[in-house]
Amino acid sequence: MTTINSVARNYNLLTPEERFRLIVAAGTRGDPAEAQRLIGAGPPINLRMPNHAPFAHAFLELLLQMFIELQDAAAAYLDAFLQADLADAFATDAVADDLQDDAVEDTQDDEAEVVEAGDAEATSADADTAGAEPAGGKRSLSERRLSAALALGFILKVKADGWKLFCERLNLPPLAGWSGLPGLERLRRALKLAEEAAFMPEGMLRWLNAVRPAGEPEIHDVAMTAEDTAAGLERIFRERVAWWGGE
Repeated sequence: MTTINSVARNYNLLTPEERFRLIVAAGTRGDPAEAQRLIGAGPPINLRMPNHAPFAHAFLELLLQMFIELQDAAAAYLDAFLQADLADAFATDAVADDLQDDAVEDTQDDEAEVVEAGDAEATSADADTAGAEPAGGKRSLSERRLSAALALGFILKVKADGWKLFCERLNLPPLAGWSGLPGLERLRRALKLAEEAAFMPEGMLRWLNAVRPAGEPEIHDVAMTAEDTAAGLERIFRERVAWWGGE
């Protein structure tokens, strides 16, 4: 009878490429123990690299991660405006509710996520106040969609401003390495739009309180800030530098 241990004893016969494929397959099916057995079966190789390389590798990882995250945030923001432009007759309340739920969940995320946003703090006063829930009566579908779009614009701005602040503290250009990547122009358009059509923190706080579930306590602070985002990125950066062998 073949056992896991007996099979694992032959892992050293695999080529590096074969082992790599099996490691990816194990991770995909949620089997970290098998992945570790495969990793441990392979002999190490010795590499030489300049002593700045751990910092370069760590920054490149964050650079690509943030580009993807900001692309996702920009797509959600622009899609929300598209939904807001559609006539009420062509959509259902569920569409606005889904957008609203996505925006609320994103602002409640405690991730260290996170692009150059330019002067993103220059948001219009209209965007700041447009999303406040009226004292009486339910707002129309179009109004709720627009509020969700403004909230998603706030999220996009915070992530972008956090990335910009992180890069400034390292004296690095926020757009370094993004030239030529697909979607960069769309991201720039979304960031430019968010300068004029997104909640300010005060408006975001009012919106969060307006859409919070019945019985939930009042929210007094917006969880997402550029400062917290930059601090989280700094922590991840240092962790990845250490992982790559830096100090």
